[in-house]
Amino acid sequence: MKTEENRAIFDMDGTLYRLDKGKEQKFTSSRFYNDLRNRVYGFFMARQGIDREEAITEYERIKNKYKGEVSLGVEAEYGIDRYEFFAETWGTLDPAGYIEADEALPEILNALKGRIALLTAAPRIWAIKVLAHLNLNEAFGDAIYTGEPNLRKPNPQVFRLIADEFGINTSQAVSIGDQEESDIIPAKLIGMRTVRVGFGETKADYQAEDVIAAIELLKKEGFL
Repeated sequence: MKTEENRAIFDMDGTLYRLDKGKEQKFTSSRFYNDLRNRVYGFFMARQGIDREEAITEYERIKNKYKGEVSLGVEAEYGIDRYEFFAETWGTLDPAGYIEADEALPEILNALKGRIALLTAAPRIWAIKVLAHLNLNEAFGDAIYTGEPNLRKPNPQVFRLIADEFGINTSQAVSIGDQEESDIIPAKLIGMRTVRVGFGETKADYQAEDVIAAIELLKKEGFL
């Protein structure tokens, strides 16, 4: 297998940068997640004319019913377009308040342009702002896959879709991410290699402290 034929799929939040400017890595316990959730509560309050306690209850109901895909629940039950929901929640947050850019990362990823893709569960309105803040506007080209479509992480088929669009077999791709359930396990199910960014138990093929260490490891292994 020629190294130049291999491709890498990167997660974004918690992978390309550490949440809360390096103080927290787990998404659901981060300050960003707390602020985002408050934006969603506010969305429910404004759109449904309910108080905060009722909004929290409604959020939990929809989140559980739609297995965490709140945007799909809002669209199905309220008739509110998912893009409108994302604009009024994720779109109101500024990456500068949560993310500290790594000055070394743009050069490293730009050198891999054409061989890398971004796959995030976050909506495009957030992803584009994050990439701009990280100075990664050009690194992924058009290979940016975000969380608006019905086919999204953790569905293994979204990983297969990216491999197909690259024109490669899944064995020629590696998924790099910090979340076991959405970045590692789905990719392994379809035959991709995997790198877990961060610590803790993992089923990944490799594990690295951060994204730069992950790239260096894959280069050492002859995969990139």
